[in-house]
Amino acid sequence: MSQKKSKNVITTILLILYLISMSLFILIYMVLNALFQWFQLTFCAKFVQIMYTIRSPLKGADTHFLRNAVKFVLPSLLISIALIIGLILVDKLVRKWTARITLKSKAIGITLLVVGIAVRCILFYEGFTTSHLILRNVNASLGVTEYFRMKAEETKIYDDYYVDPIVDDIKADNPKNLLYIYMESMETTYASVNEGGKQQDVNYIPNLTTMSKEYISFSDKELLGGFHSSYGTDWTMAAMFASQAGVPFLFPEQQNDDFSERQGMANGSVTLGDILNQKGYYQEFLCGSDATFAGRKQFYTQHGNYHIYDNYSAVDDGYLTEDDFVWWGLADKDLYRIAKDELTRISKLDQPFNLTMLTVDTHHVDGYVCELCGNEYDTQLGNVVACADKQIEEFIEWCQQQPWYEDTVIVILGDHPRMDNSLVDGVDYVDRTVYNCFINTEYDKDNLNLKNRVMTTMDLYPTVLASIGFSIPNDRLGIGTNLFSDKPTLAEQMGYETFNNEMKKYSSFYIKKCS
Repeated sequence: MSQKKSKNVITTILLILYLISMSLFILIYMVLNALFQWFQLTFCAKFVQIMYTIRSPLKGADTHFLRNAVKFVLPSLLISIALIIGLILVDKLVRKWTARITLKSKAIGITLLVVGIAVRCILFYEGFTTSHLILRNVNASLGVTEYFRMKAEETKIYDDYYVDPIVDDIKADNPKNLLYIYMESMETTYASVNEGGKQQDVNYIPNLTTMSKEYISFSDKELLGGFHSSYGTDWTMAAMFASQAGVPFLFPEQQNDDFSERQGMANGSVTLGDILNQKGYYQEFLCGSDATFAGRKQFYTQHGNYHIYDNYSAVDDGYLTEDDFVWWGLADKDLYRIAKDELTRISKLDQPFNLTMLTVDTHHVDGYVCELCGNEYDTQLGNVVACADKQIEEFIEWCQQQPWYEDTVIVILGDHPRMDNSLVDGVDYVDRTVYNCFINTEYDKDNLNLKNRVMTTMDLYPTVLASIGFSIPNDRLGIGTNLFSDKPTLAEQMGYETFNNEMKKYSSFYIKKCS
């Protein structure tokens, strides 16, 4: 190959590499930046939540929000494609122009060549810098570096404080039934500021607020408040696990890939379901979505032998058809209708019962507007939350009219703070506490330490057991503390920030004992 041809080949290769690199930078900048903007506007999720969610069974998940992501990113994608085409055309034009001028004036040609190379280098540097800045912002928002940094450290909190539940030592003379209601993303932030909420001029949850005053509700302040959703408890499966096992949901990610393929889920943990199963309870988990999502079916069947009732069960029983599915499957209005029938049925069994149910209408993004929702507020979520508040109030009123009510404790909990920014944008996460209410317990609320508590999801495990009449040695299970007792929680002992940081670290004790 001649020297001239060799130079032409090298030049062509360099130009191709330049065009490819610039095209990639344009795509990264335009598309990734748009995607990140959409994510920031839509979600409050952290890297750990994303990791566990995408590596858990996703069958049954609602993916309508992805359409919004595509709509948001599409203009940037089209613009980036246009810019890439323009870049190629302009580069081709410049090369032809440079070649022509070079023939007339070698000095001008060399100058233009140097300027062209300089411009390309500047563009390359700017593209690299901008892309790096976007990735740095993504890291800061999601906490990617913190996730790996904290996993490199080991905590001894479980070694020092974990209490292994001994079923035979957890006793009750005449325990009550349990109706355990998890309300999706029900945080106290939705209340008006004068009731204890954050930044709301109106109270979107007036009925839940009233219940918190009438019955027992633990608060982090003098007004309406709740418990903190600490690390490893801030998505639905994690919250349900933590509130029933007394430890956060922090299994090694590879164990989270497909629970249905595993012989056991959290074999070392003794959960609320395990205890009540051994105490002779009939147990059922009722949800309006596919129960297999995120390993919920596996958890409840393997820990307590729960009967599983989900949206497909509703179809089998003739409540509706699959063509009637909305949102994640069933709207909450249908879930409550089924819950009434199931409670009527199981209350006639010759054994105590535990019906655990999970609502869904208030799920991100912005919730589901059912036919019962009004249009009183100027935001979709405001109307959805108000509708959820009204539905739970009507359901509790129905429960109180049933013959089994006197022998039943009703526990209403939010699972975690919401995972989009609607109604909560700008509120510090630590101030976004989760709702709780205990109805029909044997405790006198005037003799309880209800206000200015520092508590987490793990404390609900022994607290719920105590609420239905069980005595717990030393009032601690897992790393949770019975809130009905006079013992401080670990978060109160250590301070919430210190406690939460310990949750982020690796624990060999946790891996061996709890997973």
